[in-house]
Amino acid sequence: MALADFPLSLTVPAQAGAAVPRAVRQVQFYFAGSCVVGLAAFVLGVEGRFPGGLFLYPPPPVDWIPPLAREQWLVAFALHQQDTIYAACGGSQSLDEFQTLYWWEWARRASVLLLAAAAIGGGAVTAGIARFRFALPRIAGLCLIVPACALAHWLVGLAATNVADLARFNVGQYRHAVDVTFASAAVAAVLASALVPPQPQVRRQSLRLAASLWGAAILIAIAFGALFMARDAAAVWPSWSGFGDVPFERFVSYQPFWLNLVFNPYGIQIVHRAVSVALFIAALGYLVWSIRRHSRGVAAAAGLFGLLTIEMAIGIAALASGVPAALSLLHRIVGVVLLAVAFTLPSSRQPLSWRPRSPATPRKASPAS
Repeated sequence: MALADFPLSLTVPAQAGAAVPRAVRQVQFYFAGSCVVGLAAFVLGVEGRFPGGLFLYPPPPVDWIPPLAREQWLVAFALHQQDTIYAACGGSQSLDEFQTLYWWEWARRASVLLLAAAAIGGGAVTAGIARFRFALPRIAGLCLIVPACALAHWLVGLAATNVADLARFNVGQYRHAVDVTFASAAVAAVLASALVPPQPQVRRQSLRLAASLWGAAILIAIAFGALFMARDAAAVWPSWSGFGDVPFERFVSYQPFWLNLVFNPYGIQIVHRAVSVALFIAALGYLVWSIRRHSRGVAAAAGLFGLLTIEMAIGIAALASGVPAALSLLHRIVGVVLLAVAFTLPSSRQPLSWRPRSPATPRKASPAS
């Protein structure tokens, strides 16, 4: 899959004083810029539409050249008021609110266009210029996330059509979960490439076992977090307390049982909480184990544990305060950063080094005494 190219090699520390190759630095800047654009597209295009989010539907029509005068804004607003969704949502939107939504949708389209241009341009440059060709497998792997996401959407539609238990319900929450999961993976992978860029000396950069396990677990938490938001699970269980205030039958109220894990708001929330707590405990154990057995890898373990702690604190604060859009969005962004750090985890016997590797030089033989 597209993520099989991660994490990057974090094996041998660079020689003291070794200069970073110019091509590697330029590739690193490319991935850093792509990460900024990708994060903007993620926020504007994926995280803007959920219960309690910034908006629920885009204002039609949105042109590439937006209205520049008040008269033009009034005409666009009049067209927007004729939309059936506007009437279904109460028809109480003001002109200022419409302008905010209009600019939001315009920025979303612009960010997606810039991201596509960055992917096409990066692929063309790395394929056509020999000194950048070492980054081509990474860019090609990232581009594969798009058809993988499309395939996941097709599978959701196929399941909704052929599985009778799913056909009874709206499957929009599953499409949202697919979007959030794949978008998080893509942005995190680009950020990981900016943190530790590919190296021309390394012919094959395989996924480390630790990174693959952590990445998979965090992606599961992200997917259930997306279902959490799409099903508005905080509205039915808004506290972080134990199970005493929630009757047990609410967790198993759907038949067949598996619907409680993917549709029941109580079941989705308990799965998200359980995975998050398990990740926190595992990260703490990983940190203690690294300190005791592999002290040179403590930085990676400490970063993972620290980000998990921050992520859980933001999630609890968002739940306790009624899931405001700002905290919810911050929770998503920190999750992306956490996933990127997981992608860059070294193997257990390798020290963490953010500098590129340089070819080892043979040691000079010491003069005979």
